[in-house]
Amino acid sequence: MATYYVDPYTKYYEKLSTATDMSSGADSISSSMTESRAIIQGLNSTVSTSNWNELGLQQISQNIFPSMMKSGETISNNIDNVLKAAASKATGELLPEVTKLKEEDEKLDGYKEELNSLTAPSQFDSDGKENPAYSTYRNKKSELETKINESKTKCEEYKNKCDSVVNAIKALDGQVQEIESSSSTETGTESVDNSGASVIGSVEGGKMIKINVGGHEFYVANTRISVTDYEQYINKVGLTQNAGFMGSLCSTLSQVYACDLMRGTYTARSDEAVKNQSPCTRVGATCESTNEDDVKKYLFDEISAGRVCTLQATQVMTKVNGSRHVVTVVGYDSSVKSYKDLNPDTILVLDCVDGQIQTLSGYERTDGKGHNRKLYAMKNSKGQNTYLAHGATQDFLAKEVNNAAWQAKHGKGNTTVTA
Repeated sequence: MATYYVDPYTKYYEKLSTATDMSSGADSISSSMTESRAIIQGLNSTVSTSNWNELGLQQISQNIFPSMMKSGETISNNIDNVLKAAASKATGELLPEVTKLKEEDEKLDGYKEELNSLTAPSQFDSDGKENPAYSTYRNKKSELETKINESKTKCEEYKNKCDSVVNAIKALDGQVQEIESSSSTETGTESVDNSGASVIGSVEGGKMIKINVGGHEFYVANTRISVTDYEQYINKVGLTQNAGFMGSLCSTLSQVYACDLMRGTYTARSDEAVKNQSPCTRVGATCESTNEDDVKKYLFDEISAGRVCTLQATQVMTKVNGSRHVVTVVGYDSSVKSYKDLNPDTILVLDCVDGQIQTLSGYERTDGKGHNRKLYAMKNSKGQNTYLAHGATQDFLAKEVNNAAWQAKHGKGNTTVTA
């Protein structure tokens, strides 16, 4: 019986293993759109001649065809930037990893069956000496247990890689341009755009997007850098505490993450770079309260508005409950309808300890450890136990996030880091 090769990974394999022509199909659609744009351009040139204008058809040449060309160009760009990229990632990256997961999970089942079929002989013979057959059994048992553990680790690795590729594919949705603002059909607080992907609320510079983490669906702020791309970057350059980042106080590092995500920059791995960020002045809008719900409401409102923030949390929930830690909050579970639904299992964070996107409560990692964090109350100067979160200041949003001139000079947009 499969342990790791289960839904949604079985569905990925079933769909992609027979979709070998997906990329060529996307290329064909893109080519057709290019030809269509050329035809519309030719018609526009014809309609713009004096004969057409004399017939009173300026409206066609000045409005209708330009609009059609703009729409065609937008569709073509979306196909090139999203559909072709998604098809390439699906067949070129996701399918190989799912195949590895399938094969390794089958090996794991085989090892388990072989272990379960072992029968332990008597440990000692009638003379009190160890039975050679028992020694053989013990060695075989140890060998199979080692193979099982190694196979589990590989399955976890392949599963995480699959999730990472799926998240990257889903993040492409945030790059789809709407042809007309009226193309979204509102349905309460949720709407559906051209791509068919569900979006939530209104945000600064975009909409929230859905990603999959550990088999669960979450809404995350559609920041200038996608959280999945940024996760890959900070782990690649070692901008995490586990990587031995010098001076990586959790509060500073979490604020650096928040700054980078919102304004579309990548902080270099050096003390000077962090100091120059001065993150405390940017993610400095403070929500502090003795009431945990006040901070939850602040987190919910900020994330729903497309702005990530930092949260004061426990280091671990057991044994060292008094230890303080800070994480970057990037989203919440898709089941969340209001701040009252937020809890350690539904709050999604980017944890600077290991640079992983996970729930606040943590998850079962390949090393068998979870963070088990929760919101943390620390005594203030008045001796009160207060909960604490920090968000973007209006000055930061105006000068560095929504400022076109600043973005032109410093911002890098939603670019995937490959260097």
